[in-house]
Amino acid sequence: AVFWGDIALDDEDLKIFQIDRTIDLTQHSNERLGHNTGGLGEHGMSKKRGALYQLIDRIRRFGSGFEQNNTSKGRTVIKFSGKNEKNRFPRAATSRTERIWPGGVIPYVIGGNFTGTQRAMFKQAMRHWEKYTCVTFIERSDEESYIVFTYRPCGCCSYVGRRGNGPQAISIGKNCDKFGIVVHELGHVIGFWHEHTRPDRDDHVTIIRENIQPGQEYNFLKMEPGEVNSLGEPYDFDSIMHYARNTFSRGMFLDTILPSRDDNGPPAIGQRTRLSKGDIAQARKLYRCPACGETLQESTGNFSSPGFPNGYPSYTHCIWRISVTPGEKIVLNFTTMDLYKSSLCWYDYIEVRDGYWRKSPLLGRFCGDKLPEVLASSDSRMWIEFRSSSNWVGKGFAAIYEAICGGEIHKNEGQIQSPNYPDDYRPMKECVWKITVSENYNVGLTFQAFEIERHDNCAYDYLEIRDGMNENSPLIGHFCGYDKPEDIRSTSNTLWMKFVSDGTVNKAGFAANFFKEEDECAKPDNGGCEQRCVNTLGSYQCACDPGYELGPDKKSCEAACGGLLTKLNGTITTPGWPKEYPPNKNCVWQVVAPTQYRISMKFEFFELEGNEVCKYDYVEIRSGLSSDSKLHGKFCGTEVPEVITSQYNNMRIEFRSDNTVSKKGFKAHFFS
Repeated sequence: AVFWGDIALDDEDLKIFQIDRTIDLTQHSNERLGHNTGGLGEHGMSKKRGALYQLIDRIRRFGSGFEQNNTSKGRTVIKFSGKNEKNRFPRAATSRTERIWPGGVIPYVIGGNFTGTQRAMFKQAMRHWEKYTCVTFIERSDEESYIVFTYRPCGCCSYVGRRGNGPQAISIGKNCDKFGIVVHELGHVIGFWHEHTRPDRDDHVTIIRENIQPGQEYNFLKMEPGEVNSLGEPYDFDSIMHYARNTFSRGMFLDTILPSRDDNGPPAIGQRTRLSKGDIAQARKLYRCPACGETLQESTGNFSSPGFPNGYPSYTHCIWRISVTPGEKIVLNFTTMDLYKSSLCWYDYIEVRDGYWRKSPLLGRFCGDKLPEVLASSDSRMWIEFRSSSNWVGKGFAAIYEAICGGEIHKNEGQIQSPNYPDDYRPMKECVWKITVSENYNVGLTFQAFEIERHDNCAYDYLEIRDGMNENSPLIGHFCGYDKPEDIRSTSNTLWMKFVSDGTVNKAGFAANFFKEEDECAKPDNGGCEQRCVNTLGSYQCACDPGYELGPDKKSCEAACGGLLTKLNGTITTPGWPKEYPPNKNCVWQVVAPTQYRISMKFEFFELEGNEVCKYDYVEIRSGLSSDSKLHGKFCGTEVPEVITSQYNNMRIEFRSDNTVSKKGFKAHFFS
């Protein structure tokens, strides 16, 4: 089943709404459903109350809130207006355990249509959730289930929780690319519905249905108790998942949701600034985060066991997650170690793992009073878990860490970012990366974002890239400013990069992906291309010689169709003649004769797929060269058209085929 935080209606759903919008919900509210809910969402609502209520019941099982925006072919788009925060549905946490992301790990992919600034903001929103909860967002490698930041017709929308069995969309549409809105959408991904649809909402807010835009009443439905689990948390007016007072209002100054008064008056609702204390508490409960520990995101920091140095309690469980900028490594140094010592550190212990979760490679398991050696991560994340089960009283432990930028990287793909990205890089930094991929490959480098202090000669802050393994290798470029560098490809399997910042102006920095690159066109089969192979960074594409064009398989070549013809006479045939023409072709011939001449077209053979209205495959003949010139006829089927003569000295012949049935086509002669 599909669970959208904000969804689109198909035509069938729209018809149901249009039929039942004639129902006067206001008139029937007191008789049937009760005033405080605005006539919507009571338990008595059932499928027997008409098509509208059938759809409402369906929405309550599958989805969320939506806003009708515009109609397109085969689908009515329900679009969120980020400017007015008008598009979503329920927060209390999901009650369905299959929607919880295992281990709190959420793999993600960011679509290529977003700018570097947008990508940075998405990462800031993910780091915000990571900072205050135990969920983790990782770039997807081979995980089956993951989210994709994209732009769908729904505008701003997301599945609620984990759908499973493949990718799921989190759509960030126009006017939705704001930090607070993305944090909100990620709340849907994590598993939250909207706060104002909690089953207990009538104790805290009043829905003023007469102020709701016609057709938007369903956005204020109340969820059934079995559909959500508020995890014992009180109603949260401050939640980032709460509607604003005038969401879906008939007018800017008309309230649709009125919060109950307290001693200080009605509380504010609908903030899109940061997670509330209630959001954090509920997320930590939903994902069973340990009560002890935190996520550390600064470049340096420290942490210690509870009660340090006065002893730690028994049966304690703490997790610290250190997350720094990709391209940096973490150096961890224990300054104090005083834990109960046992064989294999069975009772009280600290585990340090090289990665983002409990299944990452183990760097060490420690107990007793011997200080461990300094530990270093291989990437930008480290996991530290502390457990105690003895009644022994010791000081506990204390540790400090530091993020180190640069280093040697021996991987076939990965990410490199300036220190502290997507926030501003720090002053007086120098980072050197030496990238090595597998033998017989090259290093490919593409930039997603680039913003380094501008200077004509890049004298202050800069990124230097060299084709090799050291600072004496051939220089590829010295980069600064706000324009992304072109894609880079080394001539060997190594690439050298150095980032330098001075002590003054700091900018957002850069984000780049590296990967092993090969020349597919150098293979014996020419990349599978029939004629020409064009190598590109990270891929390749086939091309054809002049007079030919790529076939449907994008590898084979076939005679090109269409073009400008200036001869006094000649022959025109469908592509592939005398064999069947290929699917999905669009050929336009423009025939031009000298002034005072007219052009005649005579068909020798004619066989196209078609019916009475030539809906599928057809040929159109016009006097003139444009697509809106005088039409002589639109032809298909097997009947040979009569001779056609133009009004002027030019003629346009257009052939189209669809993606289904193909026929032999036509052969025609033109003469002036």
